[in-house]
Amino acid sequence: MSEGVMVSALALVGASLVGLRAWGSGGYALLLGLGGATLVQAGGGMWYGDGSAAGVFLHLLGLLTMALASYVPEYLGHHPKEAPVYAFLVPLFLLAMVGVAQAPPGLPFLFFWEGMALLGYLLVALEGPKAQAGARAFFLASRLSGAGLYLAFLGQGHLGPDWIWAGLLVGFGVKAALFPFHLWLPRAHPVAISPVSALLSGAMTKLGLYGLFQAQTWFGPPLVWVGFALVLLGLFGAVYALVRGLAEEDLKGALAYSSVENLGLMLAALGGYFLTGKALFLGAFFLHQVGHALFKGLLFLGSGALSERQLSRLGGLWHRMPLLGGLVLLGMAVGAGLPPGAVFAAEWVLYQGFLFAPGLLPLGVGALALVGALALYFYVRLFGLAFLGAPRGEVALHLGPGMRFGLLVLAVFLVGLSLFPQQFLRPLGQGLYPSWALWGLLALAFGLYRWLDRRPSRSYGTWDCGFQPLTSRMQPNALGFSEPALRLFPFLRLRVGERPELDEPLERVYQGVGEGFGWATRLVQALQSGSLHFYLLLQLLTLVVVMGVVLL
Repeated sequence: MSEGVMVSALALVGASLVGLRAWGSGGYALLLGLGGATLVQAGGGMWYGDGSAAGVFLHLLGLLTMALASYVPEYLGHHPKEAPVYAFLVPLFLLAMVGVAQAPPGLPFLFFWEGMALLGYLLVALEGPKAQAGARAFFLASRLSGAGLYLAFLGQGHLGPDWIWAGLLVGFGVKAALFPFHLWLPRAHPVAISPVSALLSGAMTKLGLYGLFQAQTWFGPPLVWVGFALVLLGLFGAVYALVRGLAEEDLKGALAYSSVENLGLMLAALGGYFLTGKALFLGAFFLHQVGHALFKGLLFLGSGALSERQLSRLGGLWHRMPLLGGLVLLGMAVGAGLPPGAVFAAEWVLYQGFLFAPGLLPLGVGALALVGALALYFYVRLFGLAFLGAPRGEVALHLGPGMRFGLLVLAVFLVGLSLFPQQFLRPLGQGLYPSWALWGLLALAFGLYRWLDRRPSRSYGTWDCGFQPLTSRMQPNALGFSEPALRLFPFLRLRVGERPELDEPLERVYQGVGEGFGWATRLVQALQSGSLHFYLLLQLLTLVVVMGVVLL
């Protein structure tokens, strides 16, 4: 562990202790900011020094932490009852993620992995009864992830490579929201507070990607079927998540489905790298991680300024707070894959990787094009419903100086990565596109904007079809906007009416799995008979089973 990581760990421990008593003080923000800055420096040194995957993760985690340093104390002012607990747990959650990225394979890695899962569950469940369903989904996903990793780590040397990689795919894939193990993410994000949502989406999910990438070093080369599974499930999951997100009423829920889409593309890039070994896929894999952490952190923290998250109750926010609207527009433009955003650069590299790959992989270009079109439609819907048009209800806005500064930190880094992505890809020795072409297009766009802005213009009222005055009920609601696209995809059934509803078969499958898990836990509880003799018998049977597994 480097000196920078040690300093960061000490700063995070100090922030956790200070948070119990003085979460609103400058000392808490200073320690959190110090921890983030040292992580950025240490991670950058590891990435640019030897191309370390752990360096990429520490770098993006540090960027998020720096933004949270000023954001969290002010945000927690609106949660005074739970504020000390949140202020205590958030630095520990960050510390557990640092430990996962730095721990060697084996028991130390599993210790930090389980600690991260426990702290994440507590941070989601702290919101009270309304968060119980999301917290339960997070907990069940963490148990499934842990089971897969225990199978892989404890079975090494005893099980075949197919079983090992199946355990790794489940263990790390659940955390990376690999389809169809993604449902925990859109259930946990909407109920967690915005800083926690930013960390879950921007950082914790990346550790699933990190684990899959490192597994080739820990467990040997991946099998061919693993690469194909990542490509197919990643691309299909990206399409599925965008379509399902178009039917989502909750702003943070929609952003969570967008995270599933982006993670699907990263998993597809990793699968392409496993199959071909080409640096193009690796560049898309790492660049997309940092770009997603920045723009999704910006959007989740931006949503924390709103007292209402139901899209059908929002509207007109651009006129009330142009700064927030501009920052959210920046994040959504990057998330939609518009040039010259960081996501566009990552997808550009991924396009090239698929085009120049052998076999059937070039077919992935079609799926990637569909994802790009759906992503643009997805973010036009989100921004239009929330920030444009007439207000649909009363929405309180809370965006003080500290929260604004945190958003601006992420925006500055996001713009820098979008304008200079080739600098990030330098450790891979990989080019991107000519920088002069990018700057030329930006200069042309700015010149065109200035020319149009100086031309004489006239303002007209909105055409009202003869009805006066226009009301918010004349605007499309969240599902009404998405209905034309949703009807193109048969795996979602939309019932239209005064209150449109959506049927998703996959959710019913997961509900059945949850009920089965509940039945199993009640069965285990029945074993708690209170008889010492019965407990000794169970221990003996467990010892026999373990010895049998070891000897075999």
